[in-house]
Amino acid sequence: MEPLAKVVLPGVDIFDLDPAALQYRALEWLAYEDSRNLTIEDDSTELLERFSLVTLYYALGGGEDYWVCGDWVPGSEWLNSSYHCDWCEIQCDETGLVDGIRFYDDEKRGTLPPEIGNFRNAREMIIRITGLKGGIPTEIGNLQQLTSLDLGHNRLSGSIPSEIGNMQQLTSLEIGYNTISGTIPREIGNLQQLNHLGLGFNTFSGTIPSEIGNLQQLSELEIWGNTMSGTIPSEIGNQQQLTYLELSYNSFSGTVPSEIGNLQQLTNLGLGGNAFSGTIPSEIGNMQQLSRLALGANAFSGTIPSEIGKPQQLTDLFLSDNIGLTGTVPVEVGQLELIKWATFQNTSLTGGLDDLAFCKNKAEDNSFRLEADCSGGIPEITCECCTMCYDMNGTDCDGL
Repeated sequence: MEPLAKVVLPGVDIFDLDPAALQYRALEWLAYEDSRNLTIEDDSTELLERFSLVTLYYALGGGEDYWVCGDWVPGSEWLNSSYHCDWCEIQCDETGLVDGIRFYDDEKRGTLPPEIGNFRNAREMIIRITGLKGGIPTEIGNLQQLTSLDLGHNRLSGSIPSEIGNMQQLTSLEIGYNTISGTIPREIGNLQQLNHLGLGFNTFSGTIPSEIGNLQQLSELEIWGNTMSGTIPSEIGNQQQLTYLELSYNSFSGTVPSEIGNLQQLTNLGLGGNAFSGTIPSEIGNMQQLSRLALGANAFSGTIPSEIGKPQQLTDLFLSDNIGLTGTVPVEVGQLELIKWATFQNTSLTGGLDDLAFCKNKAEDNSFRLEADCSGGIPEITCECCTMCYDMNGTDCDGL
């Protein structure tokens, strides 16, 4: 074991390892149970990757017998004597180096060992197992050839290590639906090839780093469902390839920067459930591809800008729960014929909605929804075509 340890655990004294440690167990298997009988005379990269896979196996709850996985076929069991490139859920390139790991398994549970950083040739890593806990090892930053990292829908905690900024070939980074906390590291701005960044439904805090504006290839940015605060940095306007921006259900505040109008490819703009204030920026009208605009449950004030009526593809418009919104719904907004769902309740808007062009959708589409403060009180909206009316206290009065 000791000669093997010098190759796969350089600088570590094997006699200092706890026999119950993952690494010790992996060494034992390589030395005494693996009929492949790799030695220090063999390719060191193959030896290191095999050791790292065995460590990963034990880290994710692998037992002494076969570990059957989703794409199992006879002979693909982990810890058998075959070449590890034949183990299920592992892909290798033509040179025999691991270039992909894909785990989708509700049965596995455990943590990510630091050896995860030894697959330096890997280009894809997907580990979605609901029993995965613990933190993201700093060694993840060693995976500098990786183009796709998906650790979403686990139970990971801790913070994102700053070493993530070393992974400059990444085009997709998905860490959503965990319990990761702390701030978004500024080093994420180094990932200038990213087109997808998913951080939603965690417990991130702090502000959006201005370095996020460096990600000019980004098409999807999801940070919703966290505890983020502060303002949207004006650098967001640099991301002109963005089609999907979702920042809902945080504690963002301040005004929405006018630079958001630079995002002319957006189809979804989600800012609901925050504390944004000031007026709704008229620059939103530049987003001609927009189909969903969610600004509800904020503190916007003033009138609805007529420019909101410019995105002719708009189907969902959510402006409810902004008590500071005043005036009437602009004629231009009423001419959005594709609207399927619009909400105006719990605002200070007045006037009538029955002349809106999209009211005709009520007769043509059973899923059409129009909600407003149309159950009396001051201010009052008249709306025969509304599917749900609320009173001045925000209570659904009749569910028409």
